[in-house]
Amino acid sequence: MERFFALSVVTLALTASSAAAQEGVLSRTGRALDNAGRGIRNAVDTGIAQGQMDAEEREVLNRVMRRIEWDKYLASSLIQFEVRPGRTIVLRGSVASSIHKKRASELVSSTVGVSTVIDELAVIKEVKVIEAKPATRIVETTAPAVVVTPPAATGTAVIVRP
Repeated sequence: MERFFALSVVTLALTASSAAAQEGVLSRTGRALDNAGRGIRNAVDTGIAQGQMDAEEREVLNRVMRRIEWDKYLASSLIQFEVRPGRTIVLRGSVASSIHKKRASELVSSTVGVSTVIDELAVIKEVKVIEAKPATRIVETTAPAVVVTPPAATGTAVIVRP
């Protein structure tokens, strides 16, 4: 009986230590899964927020481009747009005068959704193009000219050159 009792105590001790070991493994696994789930959720939330921000930036850029495109005073200008975080618009390119530069900047800054405008536009200096006139060319022929005289009634002569 003592032997049975000793065997029971040993079995109970092994079972308790085994249960404690399993509980440690299970709790560590649970914590790891919880952390993985939180990481996935944070990544998804960040991706959704980034997608929404990209959509907003594209929308603002589209509005800005349409306003500049339809402005008749800026028709001859070459303007590039860049959208930075915070709905900041960077203007690059060239315009005909400082008045056009100011107009482009004002149009962009008054567009709905634009928070800041960075103006990097250059004013094109007026260039005067002087067209060259071709020099007069004189071509000489070496063959003698033939004079044909019509009847005397017309009073004209025709010179034919070969």
